[in-house]
Amino acid sequence: MRNNDEHRTLNRTVNQFTGKVALVTGGTSGIGAAVARGFITEGATVIVTGRSEEKFRQLQDSEHPLHGSIEFIAADVSRTTDLDTLFTSIRTRHGRLDFAINSAGIFDRSQSFHDYGDPDWESLIATNVTGVFKCMRAQLAMMINGGSGVIINIASVVAQRGSDRASPAYVAAKHAVLGLTRQAAVEYAGHGIRVNAISPGPTLTAMAAPLLAEGDDVATTVVGSLNPTSQFVDPQTIAATAVFLCSQAATNINGADFVIDGGQTARL
Repeated sequence: MRNNDEHRTLNRTVNQFTGKVALVTGGTSGIGAAVARGFITEGATVIVTGRSEEKFRQLQDSEHPLHGSIEFIAADVSRTTDLDTLFTSIRTRHGRLDFAINSAGIFDRSQSFHDYGDPDWESLIATNVTGVFKCMRAQLAMMINGGSGVIINIASVVAQRGSDRASPAYVAAKHAVLGLTRQAAVEYAGHGIRVNAISPGPTLTAMAAPLLAEGDDVATTVVGSLNPTSQFVDPQTIAATAVFLCSQAATNINGADFVIDGGQTARL
């Protein structure tokens, strides 16, 4: 039987973010949803954004046990008016922002560079770069007022290299996300704010559905050609990394990029 001191220690570990407010953009599905679950489990008040309230309801219904709480604010990060509403709502409801995970993004598949059209470029950059910048700008302002905070940007292994599967805009955008991460990390460390990135390889989300539809053997072969483990990244691994980066154990980690790819970028 555990004594009272041991019990209190376990509760502090399980609910380490009690009283903290976390924002997860793109938090209704995929990596964002896994991250939202991770922070709820740790006791945080989690605000998720997305375009679909129905997806949020599915996420909300799936939470058990519910140590923290979860809220939804509809927002498209490519729309400045949506972001103004989002951050005004956070200030009004909570008056603080401790953690921000910028996961919202769109993906388009490889197209010939010389044929890639302006509308495709502008749409993707508006969400995956400008949207991240505008979110960070507002997040940093709130965290300065609060005296501390942690921002995590979801980048990609294609921020490290080119890609046969992704478009020019997607690859450029993820490189830009690392640039924004590093610049903010340097500029705001003196305000008690840490900024890091997580760069996943192919992850087991809805984005992988077209490949999975071709059969397990095909999926294993394709993923195996990318990384030595021949496995998709589990979104829960990304969530656990995000939780760690926001914890007291990570207080000296700033401006870093955590690559989670089964060894993909280690392979020549």
